[in-house]
Amino acid sequence: MKIKKALLFVPPALTFQNNLDINPVPPLGLAYIGAVLEKMGLEVKIYDCLIEGWDNRREVKPGIVQIGVTPDEIRRQIVEFNPDIVGVNNLFSRQRKNAHSIYALAKEVNPNIITVAGGAHPTVMSDLVLQDKNVDFVVLGEGEVTVRNLVEHLEGKRSLDDVDGIAFRKNGEIKIAPKKTFIENLDEIPFPAWNLLNFTKYFGLKLSHGKRRHKAFAPIITSRGCPAGCSFCTAHHVWGRGYRCRSAENVIDEMRQLKNNYGIKELLFEDDNTTLDIRRADKLFDLMIQEKLGFEWDTPNGIAAFALNTKLIKKMKDAGCYKMNLAIESGNSDVLKNIIKKPLNLDKVKPLVEYARSINLDVGMFLVMGLPGETIEQMWDSFRFAKDLKIYDPFISIATPYPGSELYDTCLKEGYISEDYSLDDLYISSFSISTKDWKSQDLSKTFTEGCLYLKKYFYREHPLIFLKDAIRNLFNDPLGLIRKIFRVLKIKPGK
Repeated sequence: MKIKKALLFVPPALTFQNNLDINPVPPLGLAYIGAVLEKMGLEVKIYDCLIEGWDNRREVKPGIVQIGVTPDEIRRQIVEFNPDIVGVNNLFSRQRKNAHSIYALAKEVNPNIITVAGGAHPTVMSDLVLQDKNVDFVVLGEGEVTVRNLVEHLEGKRSLDDVDGIAFRKNGEIKIAPKKTFIENLDEIPFPAWNLLNFTKYFGLKLSHGKRRHKAFAPIITSRGCPAGCSFCTAHHVWGRGYRCRSAENVIDEMRQLKNNYGIKELLFEDDNTTLDIRRADKLFDLMIQEKLGFEWDTPNGIAAFALNTKLIKKMKDAGCYKMNLAIESGNSDVLKNIIKKPLNLDKVKPLVEYARSINLDVGMFLVMGLPGETIEQMWDSFRFAKDLKIYDPFISIATPYPGSELYDTCLKEGYISEDYSLDDLYISSFSISTKDWKSQDLSKTFTEGCLYLKKYFYREHPLIFLKDAIRNLFNDPLGLIRKIFRVLKIKPGK
């Protein structure tokens, strides 16, 4: 069988009607896979159902909408392109039904189409995904080599036993060949095939994994893997725990392509940790400065404070970085060491933040709260830590038991999630965990009061902003403003 065409999908997405928790970003993973398939001689199309139907919103149940193109449009894309392979990138378990609907549509159009599932959800729950008879194969984790080898198998050039990191059905039984090897030389991977995307559709959106300074932006990844063992994280299933870097020269070559071919002015460094190899990061930023590429950039996926120093921060700023997002996770040392298992000395953080601000570099912070074993008082330590750093709007994730994480296993074992808990509850503000120390409603109350606590100190530091907001709310909701003021005044951190 000759494989001639591959159609790769980003599925539609479910989100909250009044508080969108999704941001369209050019699909870096599919662009890499597309580049590999093109290099093999296939005709490839990437279709992002989310961005193509960004203004198409359908209520699926109270408070929840689906954003993206309709099933009829997806079917039309399949019929018109007539692919041999349909692949779907399914990052999140909560979005799995949207992915499975595409597999079904592909088989309805042509039962001979080979359907392939990829992404974080199929990687950690391949047996569940393959219970859907419309799914033929699951690519586990890092996909470039696996997809190439799978195509060679389909063409009769390779035994399936020689395909690393694959799951499939054989004689009605699910077979899983765990991921054993990862790509050591990342420079061998072709640059993402952005030519396969309607790239400009992403430009100028209000939010795209954070707020953008320029319309023309692109994600970039310069390394893979993270040696940290954070209890809530599943990234190691996709990228492994070993840290692998692209050479600084290879990254610069891609940056030139993005600038010259697509007019990109802003970059999103999407690495799990761009600066973990400080020597490599040092060289990369030196080259960005020397090449005068003129990009502005930030780190919306976060970087670890333990992999930073003032010299490197200065080079980041000189190379165009305007915001440094620190993956702190908790303001309590015991939680970091014994529950999250992150190797971070909190005493190191404040001097780095103060130095960054001294050179006019904005600083953000990620926190996680609500982990089993964490007390309410320790959660308040995180809010106090943010206040001491004068980071009044940290990105706070409520601990969510994603399949494949140590947290998920703990919650199942100890009964910290309800019996009717489902994968549909997997979003970062779900308050789905209750422990022997606190209930989900206690967690929700602490989160709300902690955010108000930080807001109070922000307004103290910026009284003119408080006055402006107060005047606006006075006209819109005067009673609500009065209630909020009294609530804020009564808050005592840790009480």
